[in-house]
Amino acid sequence: MHDNMEFSKFDYNRHNQNNQHQHHQEMIYHNPNPDYVGFWVRFLAYLIDVVILEVLSWIWPFNVGIISWMIGFVYFTYLPSTPWQGTIGKLIVGAKIVDEEGNRISYLHSIGRYLSSIVSGLILCIGFLMIAFTDQKRGLHDYMAGTYVLKKESQL
Repeated sequence: MHDNMEFSKFDYNRHNQNNQHQHHQEMIYHNPNPDYVGFWVRFLAYLIDVVILEVLSWIWPFNVGIISWMIGFVYFTYLPSTPWQGTIGKLIVGAKIVDEEGNRISYLHSIGRYLSSIVSGLILCIGFLMIAFTDQKRGLHDYMAGTYVLKKESQL
């Protein structure tokens, strides 16, 4: 490198100290190319989750009626709000659920997403099929809840 392009630690620190007094508004930019998770990968994650819940129903002796529904409800609402950011199926396929700012969703947000997924299914599963045809791979429930499903290492 040329001598005039190099900074000594002293020059660098002095430069930073002088700029600390200037007030700059920091801009936060989102990733222009996040890696969205498509329909088939999300479908595979769901199948994994169904198998896990089915195995639990064989093991758990009180898994009938409302209790069975409650186990599924907790599974699909609690896990996305944890640091895993998704169910075990999503974890296995390397996916995570984020909000519109790219952050982990809260438990209440996750409940809203779950209830929105019921709407996606009630309309002949068209809400789920939307995942295959939208640029951001979002289903109706994702639009309703303000969520995205990204590859685990990707940022929004």
